[in-house]
Amino acid sequence: MYAVDDLSDAIDATREFLTPLRIGFVLKLALIVFFVSSLGMTGPGIPMGDIGMYSEDPTQTQEWAEFEEEFEAETGEEFPLEELIAGLVIIGLIFMGIWLVYALIKAIMEFVFIESLRSDEIHFRRYFKENLGRGLRLFVFRVGVILASIALVGGPLYYVATTGGGLDQASGSTLGAFVAYGFVVTLVYSAVLRFTSEFVAPVMLFEERGVLSAWSRFWSTFKANWTEYVVYLVIAWILLLVITITAWAVIAITSFVLAIPFMILLFILVAVLAELGAIGGILLFLFVFLGFLLFLLVLSLVWAPITAYFQYYALLLLGDTDGELDLIPDQRALIRGDVAGTAAGGSATGHATDSQWDETADIPDDADEDEFGDDDDDDPWSASDSSGGADGEDEFEWYDSGDSDDESGLDGDAERDDADPGTGSDGVGGGFDEGETDAEDPEESDADDSDNAADADNNDADDSDGDLDDRGW
Repeated sequence: MYAVDDLSDAIDATREFLTPLRIGFVLKLALIVFFVSSLGMTGPGIPMGDIGMYSEDPTQTQEWAEFEEEFEAETGEEFPLEELIAGLVIIGLIFMGIWLVYALIKAIMEFVFIESLRSDEIHFRRYFKENLGRGLRLFVFRVGVILASIALVGGPLYYVATTGGGLDQASGSTLGAFVAYGFVVTLVYSAVLRFTSEFVAPVMLFEERGVLSAWSRFWSTFKANWTEYVVYLVIAWILLLVITITAWAVIAITSFVLAIPFMILLFILVAVLAELGAIGGILLFLFVFLGFLLFLLVLSLVWAPITAYFQYYALLLLGDTDGELDLIPDQRALIRGDVAGTAAGGSATGHATDSQWDETADIPDDADEDEFGDDDDDDPWSASDSSGGADGEDEFEWYDSGDSDDESGLDGDAERDDADPGTGSDGVGGGFDEGETDAEDPEESDADDSDNAADADNNDADDSDGDLDDRGW
C-alpha cells in the first residue's frame, strides 16, 4: 500500500532536500516553515466552547453583581461595562486582523514551500510573486470553510440554547447527539483543510487551476484510491500527534536550559540599564524582543524537517496514485534507485542493455572503436565492418586479414589485364612492371598475359571461397 510504503521514502526525500546544509538556505526555509507549519500549533478551529456557558448560572450572576457593587463603593463611579466591552471588541479585532494577515501569508507560503521541495532550491521572492494569486484564492477558500464550520456548529447550538428552556433543560440524549454531531463536523473540517493543503494546493500549482477546479481534479483521484487516502489521513494524524508531543517536549527542555543564561544576562542588563532611564528601557525591550525572535528561529528550525517530511509524504502518495499528478519525478527516481529521466514521462528504472553480450554498453561511444576508427556497436557478434565493402558486393570484410590488399590488387590487375593484355601489375603476371612489353616474342607475351589473368581470376575465386569458409557462412 502506497500510504505505508511512502513513509520511508519521505524520510529519504527529506534528507536529500536538507543536505548539504547551507546557512542561507536554512534561514529562508525557517522563514517559510514559520508560516506553513504554524510551529506545531493548530490554527483557529471550530469554536466548540463549553455548552454550559450558554446557560444562565445564578452563582456567576451573583458574583458579578457583587463585583460591580464593590467597584462603585471604592471609586464612587459606575462600573464602565460598555467601555470594557468596546475595549475587548477592539482587542479581538486587532487579533483577528493579525490572524488574517498571517493566514494570507501562510497560504502564499504553502506554494512557495511546495515549489521549493520540487526544485530543491529556494527562490523566495520569485516564488512569492508568482503565487500571490493562488495564495489569495486558497486563503478565501479556507476562510469560507471556517465560516461554514462555525455556522454548522454554532447554529444548532444557538437554537438549543435559546429555545426549549436553554441547555440546562436539555436532556442527556440531546446533549450527547450534539456532541457527536460536533465531532463529525470537526473531523470533516480538519480533513478538508488537510487535503486542501497537502493535495489540492499541489494540483493548483502543477496544473495552474483554481481551488474548486483543483478539488474536482483531486476528487477523481481520491475516489479511485479512497482507501489509500483514508489510511494516509489516519497515519498522518497519529504521526503528527506523536511528533508534536515529542518535539514540544524537546523544545521545552532545551528552552529551559537556554533560558537560564538568558535570564542571568537579563538581570544584569536590568541593573545596568536602569540608570539610563527611557533609553535603557528601549534597549532592554530590544534585547527581550531579539531573544523572542531567536526562540522563534529555533522553533522554525526544529519544525523544518518535520514539515518537509509530511509534505513529501503527501506528494509521493499523490504521484503514486495518479501518475499525471507527480510533482516530484526526479526526487522519486533518486530515492528509489532509479536513473534520471522520469520527468519526461519515461521509465526511471535503470536496467542493463537488452543483450548481455554487448560488451560496449558501459563504455563511451568512441572507446569501442577498433584500430581503423570504425564502431562495431551494431553487431556485437562480428569483428568485421558492417558498413559494407566499396563495391557493395561483400559487406563483411575482416579487418585483420593480411591478404586483403593483395586481393584488391589482384582484382584491379585482373580488370586491367582483361582490358589491356599487354600490361600487368607488380606481383601479378610473373612480376612484369606496368607498361612493360616483351620485345622478343609479342605473341608469347600476350599468351602469358592471358594465362596470368586467368590465374588471377582463379585466385580471386579461391580467396572468396576461403573467406566464406572463414566467416562460417
